[in-house]
Amino acid sequence: MKKILWSFAAFTLLSGGLFGADPAASASGGPISEIAGQFGVNGHTLIVQMLNFGLVGAALYFLAVKPVAKTLDERQQKIADGLQYAEEMKTQLAEAERERAEKIKEAAQEAQRILTEAREQSKEMIEKKTQEAAAQAEAILRKASEATELERQKMLSDVRQEVARLVVATTSTVLTTELSDADKKTFSDAAARELAGSVN
Repeated sequence: MKKILWSFAAFTLLSGGLFGADPAASASGGPISEIAGQFGVNGHTLIVQMLNFGLVGAALYFLAVKPVAKTLDERQQKIADGLQYAEEMKTQLAEAERERAEKIKEAAQEAQRILTEAREQSKEMIEKKTQEAAAQAEAILRKASEATELERQKMLSDVRQEVARLVVATTSTVLTTELSDADKKTFSDAAARELAGSVN
């Protein structure tokens, strides 16, 4: 637009120089003056019209073209800023997506590690509980065996006492009555058999 205005200003000056020649030169009948006269061009009117056109052109430029050009420049700048912002947002979105994928991967690895640890701990706990249960079962069996042995010893003691009481009672009965040697032998054998049977 500025080039057009400069071209117009140069044309105006040249035209003023050509057609605004002094009246003496135009009376001499120069070839340009003759051609201008044939077309009905008046130098003074032409210069005034050129100045008028220049003023209107300058007014249009400063009042219409320049604000519109400024608005267009601002819009182009806004569009460029918007495109740059969109590009930045695209980059940030890609970065956020990459970070999200990385965090998901880390979370999956952490979950796998926790799961592995939980499995190992549960395996250790099962082994520990199994060992504890085996130890408790062994202790119960040992106590039962000890209790059975104690019961057996008590029964043997009771049987011995009963046998001794019977022997004493039998002996006292035998002593009060006189027995033959055969009866004594029979009683002794019976008492021995009784003792042997109670021990087994």
